[in-house]
Amino acid sequence: MKIKHISNARNASGFTLLELIIVLAVMAILVSWGFPSLTESMKNNRMIAQNNEMVAMLQYARSEAIRRNTSVEVHLSASGTEWDAYIDDPDNMADVEGCALGQLRCSENDRVTMTGSPAIITFNNRGYIRDFGEAWTPETLYLEHESCNGANQRRRIDIMPTGQISSCSLACGSTAGC
Repeated sequence: MKIKHISNARNASGFTLLELIIVLAVMAILVSWGFPSLTESMKNNRMIAQNNEMVAMLQYARSEAIRRNTSVEVHLSASGTEWDAYIDDPDNMADVEGCALGQLRCSENDRVTMTGSPAIITFNNRGYIRDFGEAWTPETLYLEHESCNGANQRRRIDIMPTGQISSCSLACGSTAGC
């Protein structure tokens, strides 16, 4: 019985060092090409999430005012690229995890500025923010990413006197209507 010994390097399996370097270089180029779009996508997602949080908080306060047949206040504060909001419990009894005692809901957000906002938005027992005798204009909030540079990184939230809430995307720095 004769044993064959194969010593030919061409028959060996695996990659050469040159092939590995070429594959890594191509991968690095593809990753660097896709990174800016990933960054923009993350900023857009942050804006969508914080916009949805604000709209949900306002809608919750309105529904609680109607359900409880009393006024419910949403307190807003902004400092630089951070904004906070909470809903006061009219009974001052709520004990919600993560919120101070007496708050129905709270939210802390960062990397987004909030402008154009009153300090307190009050929904009455009918879900309105204005009585018919008062000025019949909407309240408007603007949320904008700290490094806004895209069409989807600024949001406008309008709270109509009747309590309806709408939201739309704007260009950076824009104050246009929806």
